[in-house]
Amino acid sequence: MLPPVSDLRYWPFLRVITNLFAAPKGDFGINFCNQQASASVTSINNKIGFDHTMTTKMLNLLTVTLCLSSLAAVAGPVNRADLPAEPVWAAHLDCDTLRPTEIGKYLLSEMEKPEVQAKLGAFQAVFNFDLRTQLHGLTLYSTGSAPENGILLLYADFDPDRLLTLAKAAHDYKCTTNNNHVIHNWIDDQKHVKNGAKPRVYASFVGKRALVFGQQESSVSAALDVIDGTAANLGSTKTFSTLGAAGTTSFLQASARKLNLSPSDPNTAIFRLSNEARLQIGDSQCQTTATLALDANDEDVAKNMASIAQGLLALVKLQGKAETTKLAEAISLKQDGATVTASLSLASTDIVDMMKADAARKAKKAESN
Repeated sequence: MLPPVSDLRYWPFLRVITNLFAAPKGDFGINFCNQQASASVTSINNKIGFDHTMTTKMLNLLTVTLCLSSLAAVAGPVNRADLPAEPVWAAHLDCDTLRPTEIGKYLLSEMEKPEVQAKLGAFQAVFNFDLRTQLHGLTLYSTGSAPENGILLLYADFDPDRLLTLAKAAHDYKCTTNNNHVIHNWIDDQKHVKNGAKPRVYASFVGKRALVFGQQESSVSAALDVIDGTAANLGSTKTFSTLGAAGTTSFLQASARKLNLSPSDPNTAIFRLSNEARLQIGDSQCQTTATLALDANDEDVAKNMASIAQGLLALVKLQGKAETTKLAEAISLKQDGATVTASLSLASTDIVDMMKADAARKAKKAESN
């Protein structure tokens, strides 16, 4: 699956918040393979246009690599006009703001490692696309509760002809039209058969500025209608009003409502009491801040939510682990009417140190296996 925007490999400072408040982890719904770029550039180029399996893997690699390196690419703010009027959830990564921060510099340095450089080099040779300078934004959203409803918008300076050649060579390539747009689709071989058929990937170009990905043709068609202005967009409503608000300095923003979470999971209790959740993460003067705001039905419910959150924070502190304790102590809770807000503030260098330690632990574990 596509890694969630708050993948803890990149955002360890969110571990306390996400674990405490059990942020919904449902995947985006487009399953692209985590194929390693192990083949040489020469062998890849020789197969493009002729070997459906290899070409499909390369298209899958395109999306995985875009998502991985979007953390270190140039990005722009949320474009509310490109989002539907009533999304159930939406998230946006603005790497233009992230890149000059301590965290952004660390992520860029990770991309300089030989193993990552090899993958990016193969990717660039195939797609004629420099992820560090030509990827401008990443927005994910859904208008329904099913994973298949998810949409991924990639804003980039790409070569449509090059990508179209690859798409046409993918497994069982087909295409349809939606007004002035062509919706390309192919079989996703990395997914299991569902309802007697292999799931497909649907994608469409929006000129040379964006790519729309989805798991259903109807979802991609609806996304294109919004972008074309023939359907209502988020900019015409007050829904998720903080998402893309003018003057924001956050590099990661997310909002969700109508949270349909399993009552059997006790960790989701605080979210089930919420009408809407809003997350913003930013950096100012080498200080990383994260704010999670939860809206309840009324003040009494908000008081219960605040009590649950306080109890969970206390439990984390009792665990005695240095990193989680430090994060927990950096979180403050506040109730204001029907809204409960958890705020984290920590030196960005401390965050980077935690990320390095987390990466070292995982590398050591991988070596032992």
